[in-house]
Amino acid sequence: MLFTKAFKSMSVSKQIAYLAVFVALSVAANTILDIDISPTNKITVTYFVCFFAGYFLGPIPGFAVGLIGDAVGFLIKPVDIYWLYGVTIGLYAFLTSLIMNGIRKEGRVWLQVKAVIALAAGFLVITCLLNTLINYWYAYLFLWGNTFKKGFFVYMVGRLSVQSVVYAVNAVLILIVLPFADRFKRTNRWS
Repeated sequence: MLFTKAFKSMSVSKQIAYLAVFVALSVAANTILDIDISPTNKITVTYFVCFFAGYFLGPIPGFAVGLIGDAVGFLIKPVDIYWLYGVTIGLYAFLTSLIMNGIRKEGRVWLQVKAVIALAAGFLVITCLLNTLINYWYAYLFLWGNTFKKGFFVYMVGRLSVQSVVYAVNAVLILIVLPFADRFKRTNRWS
């Protein structure tokens, strides 16, 4: 359950190669394809990369892709102290992979239902809760000088007004690419 069957059946060299490809995509998403719009908001497609890393490889490799991709991306393009995001984007890949690979229903409709459930869970747990808590803590310590300038829920509403759009774009991209990715995953050509 923590690794997909295809990933477990690969040789160690293939496993490392696929992990390297997804980590490289994650690094690109963290360095080239992201746009900082404020100290605590950025536009990124890291959700897209980590969703598919988890979908193809499983929860543990998906977590590793998110964590390593964010850490290497931070080394290439350091932006304040965003080291906790590697953990949260790794948890995003872990969570969405558990849902996508854990629900054993098959078919095109179920594929989309599982994706919507995974995307909703990822949005609520990672974007709304964990990332907002980390951003609030960051703003409190480094932007506001250890003084609470906004209440948590006021901050969350303001942050989510931007991040909801970012997440929606990622979700639409995932739902568009998912049928093609599923067809590719089922052919076993990639394993």
